Amino acid sequence: MADHHPLRPARPGPSAPSSPSSPSSPDALSPQGRGRPPSAFGQALREARERKGLTLARLRDHLARRGVRVSTVTLSHWQRGRSQPERPESLRAVSAIESILGCPAGGLLALLGPRRPRGRPLPTPPERLENARPVYGPEPLLARALGEEEFSRLNEGTVPVSVQETVHLDRTGRTARHTVTQVVRATHDGADHVTAHLNVDEPPGPPMTASAQCGVLLDQRCVPALGLTTLRIGFGRPLARGESTVVAYTVDLGPHGHRTTHHERALPLHVRHYFLHVVFHPEALPASVYGYYRAHDGAPRADIRTLPLSGSGTAHILPADAAAGVHGIFWKWPGTTT
Repeated sequence: MADHHPLRPARPGPSAPSSPSSPSSPDALSPQGRGRPPSAFGQALREARERKGLTLARLRDHLARRGVRVSTVTLSHWQRGRSQPERPESLRAVSAIESILGCPAGGLLALLGPRRPRGRPLPTPPERLENARPVYGPEPLLARALGEEEFSRLNEGTVPVSVQETVHLDRTGRTARHTVTQVVRATHDGADHVTAHLNVDEPPGPPMTASAQCGVLLDQRCVPALGLTTLRIGFGRPLARGESTVVAYTVDLGPHGHRTTHHERALPLHVRHYFLHVVFHPEALPASVYGYYRAHDGAPRADIRTLPLSGSGTAHILPADAAAGVHGIFWKWPGTTT
């Protein structure tokens, strides 16, 4: 069993005379900020606040009464152009400020400049394809199931941050249920879904019924000839670049005649946290269990190590900063040598 799975700035208008600020006020221009022209957003924010007769501290208090927490320092940085709101919670604060200051809805938001790069750059689609393609092997089943064009755009606009999956086996040693929870981050504005898939090694595959616990199951496609099922799971709304979300789903397998001997996942990109947990039925425990890694689909198993079976009849792997490749667990049933 394997689971391979913008805003245009406006031109600033003339500014109204502003009252002097004391050196200790958050409105005061610090030495580091001298000479830095305010942004169109920052200037409009200052003018609207002064027309309303509110200090930064009072604006902060009005926001707090609405359940929005923003410090006076942050508000000062916004109106002086030292930073701008970009995170979802900050953009919600701007919407609340528009209401408090009597600005047209969306008026301040429309003045925000393009997002500023921060931290480690997020992978771009070409980088994703360059790294991901080799992991799936030269003739991936998923490409045959989705079609080459759709496969070339697989999960474009997102990167996995963490993946946690649990495989439940029944008393006959067959996989009965598979659950996955993953955190994904958007690399571009507008990402709204991911595609997951589950396949067995000996087609035709068993009937599979999927459900989503976090996210929306948009469609499920079964390809019995390949023993493969694909799931398209929506986020419920488009994400902004850098925003993360949680996707969780369960796949229940119908009756099938294949006693399971392994489970693995192809990670097309490095993942900070990957956890694979296999739960054996108490009446069907394996004789031995091993973890392994493969550089790509079709490559031989490497880094094979014995895994202890827990007192509750489970085994797991938790590779630190899981490298791109195929990570899995295999086991031997009593009385077998392979």
